[in-house]
Amino acid sequence: MKLRLPRILATEDEDDQAPVPVEVVQPDPRAAPLHWAWTVAIAAGAAIPRLLYLFIFSNPENPGPYGDVWHHWQIAYLTKEIGLSAPNGPRLWDLKGLDYIWGILHPLLMVAIFDVTGSVSIVLDRLVSLSCGVAAVVLLFQICRRLWGTNVAAGVTLFATVLPTSVMNDASGMVEPLGVALCLLGIWAWLNRGNAWAGVIWGLATMARAEAWVFGIGMVVASLLRRRGVQSVPLVAGFVVVMAVYMKILLDQTGNPIYPLWWNFFATAVGQWQPSTITPDQAAVRPELAAAFLITAGGLAWSLWKRPPSYMLLVFGFGYWVFVAGMFGFTAYLSTWVWWLPISRRFEFPVVFAAVLLVVGLMAWLPRKLRFWSARAGWVAVVAVVLMSQLLWLPIQNVFGTTDATWQATMTEGKQLGAWYNEPSYAGHALAVPPDRPDLTYVLAVYGHVEGKHLVSEMYDPFAYLPSGYRLADHPTTVSTLVQCWLSSNDIHLIAFQQSDANLVLTVELHPEWFTDIGTLQQTGWKIDGVNVPQPTVAGCEAARSASR
Repeated sequence: MKLRLPRILATEDEDDQAPVPVEVVQPDPRAAPLHWAWTVAIAAGAAIPRLLYLFIFSNPENPGPYGDVWHHWQIAYLTKEIGLSAPNGPRLWDLKGLDYIWGILHPLLMVAIFDVTGSVSIVLDRLVSLSCGVAAVVLLFQICRRLWGTNVAAGVTLFATVLPTSVMNDASGMVEPLGVALCLLGIWAWLNRGNAWAGVIWGLATMARAEAWVFGIGMVVASLLRRRGVQSVPLVAGFVVVMAVYMKILLDQTGNPIYPLWWNFFATAVGQWQPSTITPDQAAVRPELAAAFLITAGGLAWSLWKRPPSYMLLVFGFGYWVFVAGMFGFTAYLSTWVWWLPISRRFEFPVVFAAVLLVVGLMAWLPRKLRFWSARAGWVAVVAVVLMSQLLWLPIQNVFGTTDATWQATMTEGKQLGAWYNEPSYAGHALAVPPDRPDLTYVLAVYGHVEGKHLVSEMYDPFAYLPSGYRLADHPTTVSTLVQCWLSSNDIHLIAFQQSDANLVLTVELHPEWFTDIGTLQQTGWKIDGVNVPQPTVAGCEAARSASR
């Protein structure tokens, strides 16, 4: 007796399938093109809950615990203000040295949008991610309709439209929606024989998200298992050309052609970047992650073995699950785990893909296997699960709905710092700031009237370049001269520093004549001082640099 695995996938004409000579195959009515108005209607339907969440049920300028939204905004903003016209540019720019860590596509896209709109509001970032989330819903409908028919596509679209984790994460301003939308667009192009475009699009996806390096390369390799020979040349060529350009940019700017991939995953996996200490609570989720890894790895292996018509979507979905579960379950990346991570951006598409499998099972597979199970029963089950999924708004509100007080305090202190900066003694000169508060960079730019070109990062102050063990307390004259040269050469007239920054606190104590006490920002923990250092000599600066090497 021959064992047959359940065929959950609808038929699709493929060039590499041998024709059946005695059967006349009629065109599949599910593949008939829909009027363009359906695409517009689906996009509008997906946009409505996301826009409501962004503008009605949350603060559009407060992305909550997603601090990286501010950081993505900061990189784009400072690239516009400084990086494009920098002496060693054009290049991306950041106060924390993470300018190329996430990719170049999103910052450059936002620079273009800032220029076109004349605004630098973070709401634009959130609208971009929202639009990409809407595009992903439309693409899922088109892909699922091609593979399983309109009924399944409609069920998947309903899930993707109102699933709370998708609504919230798509409107967050993070860049995962951009990467997912590009990966799905590449799959759609591949299904429609646009091999060259698929390769180019998957190459662009790597510029949007570091994990898309894994997904893009994986899907190119997977496509070669299905389409070989001449068919594969345009796809591989398109991908290789885009990647070659991108890797050359990374090599020139960072010295590492796989810089985002290295730091986001390889270095993180062994604990070189993220903290490597894993708490007992974090270790407790390993069994669940390991189970998810094994189950989805099995699904991925089955997809690669059978290579059904929906092969590429399955490879992407199962591959995404394997990647996320594997990174958290088996590497030092688990040290970043928090209880609400399953509803976060990390699991947004894996949850949507699980919904895809559920809908296919309920509306395509079960009706063929069980006589009593009809399409109507499938719809009842889908709607029931969709309604139950709305309970996810409770943990979302618990995590994201309690951050407005912190944001208001940040607004207040950012405006105060901007007011101090705009006093006649400091306006137009440089303001030195700690590197790790991009939310304050935003308030300064939008509400404090402090242009980005006037910000200097303390990440690159003289203390960062001292040899190990070479301290201000031990070499006060030499190090003080280096600080004097840094303050003078950068035209720093106002400095904000953490009250826990021992080096700058000691500098102020050693040279009170250089600094004027302006005030403190309590919530931020910053001390604000005016700066008036005597002009150092070039020879004195060079002598101090030589002595400190």
